[in-house]
Amino acid sequence: MIITTKHGEFEVRDLTRKERRKYYRNVKEVFASGDVLLIHDLADEFALFAFKNPDEALKGLSAVHEDEVLNEIVIQYMGIDLKNASGD
Repeated sequence: MIITTKHGEFEVRDLTRKERRKYYRNVKEVFASGDVLLIHDLADEFALFAFKNPDEALKGLSAVHEDEVLNEIVIQYMGIDLKNASGD
């Protein structure tokens, strides 16, 4: 699966329906909380899921850009519309 971000395209592991359902509730709760530390932890969890080697895949990005990429990966994996608070 290819994820397109403002920092480039990234080849990530495909997410099955079962895996998406496993993560979905937690993702919605974390995003709704607005807790920056929980969002950061979630991004790290998805980095490990999405990439065989996160260090190599995200090489050259600043910490801020890396967070932007990882958040975009979570959003695209889940199909979340951030304009809709319910996550539909």
